[in-house]
Amino acid sequence: MGANTKEVKQRLVSVKNTRKITKAMELVAASKMRKAVENTLRTRNYHNLAWGIMDRILSSQLWFNTNSPVKRFFEEPKEVQHTTVIVFTSNRGLAGAFNSNIVKQVIPHIKEHGKEAVEIITIGAKGASMLSSFGATIALAYQKNDTAADDSSIRQAAEHVYHAFRNKKTDRVMVAYTDYKNAMTQNAVIKQLYPFTRETQVGIDTNGKKHEQEKNIEAPKNLEYLYEPSKYDLLDYLALRIAQAEVYQALLESNASEHASRMIAMKNASDSARDMADALQLEYNKARQAAITQEIAEISAGATAVS
Repeated sequence: MGANTKEVKQRLVSVKNTRKITKAMELVAASKMRKAVENTLRTRNYHNLAWGIMDRILSSQLWFNTNSPVKRFFEEPKEVQHTTVIVFTSNRGLAGAFNSNIVKQVIPHIKEHGKEAVEIITIGAKGASMLSSFGATIALAYQKNDTAADDSSIRQAAEHVYHAFRNKKTDRVMVAYTDYKNAMTQNAVIKQLYPFTRETQVGIDTNGKKHEQEKNIEAPKNLEYLYEPSKYDLLDYLALRIAQAEVYQALLESNASEHASRMIAMKNASDSARDMADALQLEYNKARQAAITQEIAEISAGATAVS
């Protein structure tokens, strides 16, 4: 067999080995996705109920006649001079357009307000790397826990934005993450966390359209509360607790979306490797057959010459 046949055979072996790796990564991502989706769906009711309570507080305007710092959490600033954005990406690549879609949501805010006026907090190494190359200011960078069972991995980030906003170090806090719909559909969204408004739960997705998370449960509408020690202390506590719930839910949604994206990307890679292997196998068989035919022809020619 000639050099061409050996080269095709080497490529065929390489493609088959690659397909084994991508298939294994697909199975691992599928397993992680199932667990992540379970965690995501399990906390959505709590998340939606918490926002239902906050929505009723906004309607009642308990904070309206007060000089307490808590009032800042419920009023839009007259002028936005500084914005903080919490960005959820992955720690690793090979997840299709998962990371680039999130970065595309954040970059317009950086361009609109200026790099110096936008503080970025990244959850996931890829986000820090991609936004740093764009020239954004990375205030805090964390690895993302893609098997998170509680909010301990994001609590520091939530507390940071709470104190920064309460102490007037930033005028608006946004959260950019990927909202999980199903294994085939995930929407990159960016929405406002602080200050709380009726529009807080509505984000802007990858296509520039308003995107609202599904609400399976809402707080009772006809219910009176007794406040102890005071309603302002309670609102102050809720401002932090809601932020923790929101950021944790964003983490879970991002994890489920990441594993789904990686599973689909690896499935596509495996399918492409299979098709390439089939094409190379056919090419190898043709080259091998041509080589055998040529050898038979040479033997026949030699036998004829001798006789």
